[in-house]
Amino acid sequence: MNELYNAIIEYLNVSGHYQRIFVVGIIMVMTLIIAVIMHYITDYIIKNHLIKLIEKSETKWDDFLIENNVFKYLNALVPLIVFQIMIRKLNFLESFFEKTVDIGMVIIFTLIANGILSVFSDIYSTYSISKRRPIKSYLQVMSLFLVIVAVTISVGIIMDKSPLKILSGIGAMTAVIMLIFKDAILGFVASIQLAANNMVGIGDWIEMPNQLADGDVIEINLTNVKVQNFDKTITTIPSYALVSNSFRNWKGMQSTGSRRIKRSIFLDSNSVKFLSSEEVKEFKKIDLLKGYIERKEKEIEVSNRDRNVLSTPINGRRLTNIGMFRAYVELYLKNSPYINQNLTLLVRQQEPTFQGIPLEIYCFAKTIVWQEYEGIQSDLFEHLIPTIHEFDLAVFQNPTGNDLRMLRK
Repeated sequence: MNELYNAIIEYLNVSGHYQRIFVVGIIMVMTLIIAVIMHYITDYIIKNHLIKLIEKSETKWDDFLIENNVFKYLNALVPLIVFQIMIRKLNFLESFFEKTVDIGMVIIFTLIANGILSVFSDIYSTYSISKRRPIKSYLQVMSLFLVIVAVTISVGIIMDKSPLKILSGIGAMTAVIMLIFKDAILGFVASIQLAANNMVGIGDWIEMPNQLADGDVIEINLTNVKVQNFDKTITTIPSYALVSNSFRNWKGMQSTGSRRIKRSIFLDSNSVKFLSSEEVKEFKKIDLLKGYIERKEKEIEVSNRDRNVLSTPINGRRLTNIGMFRAYVELYLKNSPYINQNLTLLVRQQEPTFQGIPLEIYCFAKTIVWQEYEGIQSDLFEHLIPTIHEFDLAVFQNPTGNDLRMLRK
């Protein structure tokens, strides 16, 4: 290259103060032209041969290399390599241009390394384990470490000092660094705890009222967890908030494939009564209750005979309309194809309140799809509420304006 430099001086017959600047300018322009040509040649090879070959392949990981611009960053190295070769040949240019090119190469290599980390993240996300063990936060820590290393090396190049000496100087600023990266440090520690204890994963439905979050986890990264709420809004929660505060994770429901129905019907206590033999005969016409009534009648008859209470029925056991309705609801649930029979199923009478006697229905629908679940629950109570009147019971309801007007009359 020095021979080229001398040849240009001799050919152009330049001398004086501007001789060096003029010749260096010509060489730089020639180098720039060569660098641009090499860049376009490499770009053509990548786009028309390498990428087409990757698109035809059945493997997925090489597609992620394209999506994360790894080949684009590799192509950006070509002009820098051309300039690097030129600078090494011309010793008098090393003072400024070599530093510029070296810093550029540090930046490109950092971008390539971050691109490869993104490729690894995309490949990992294709496996089912990524839902339970997300690694995005760890990769972000590695990416942050690479950026810190790149900045340290770049500063060392500019100042002509070893990166180790610069790092030792940074060590004296530990308190300032910890303050700047407080959220990143807390988030990293929280991410380790979340992953180690399997507290939350991608796709989990979590509920955290104090953070206005109620929906599916769509992303877990170094500093926060993103939740897509059911109204399609996005709530961002700091990772350490999930460790320091309580939240509800519905993944147990999701794993069983069933969702709980827990709702009470409040019955008016004034409508509760004993059943006469004629009423019991009418209830035997209900297919679900026929077998239950026959068993219950035999049980009550034996119990009353043993206690000699046949002459005074109030002293013995008798069937009631509320007990008959409770038995009907339980049998109805046990015969429903939409209720999971392998999980808890019960119909229980709770302590009476000023709103009446609560009859709680506790069971699990055979779905976790919200729309289907609400449909099953609605169909269930749309059948049971009108059925209450068939048992001569009444649903408790606070007096309305119309009720008060009727009283005045």
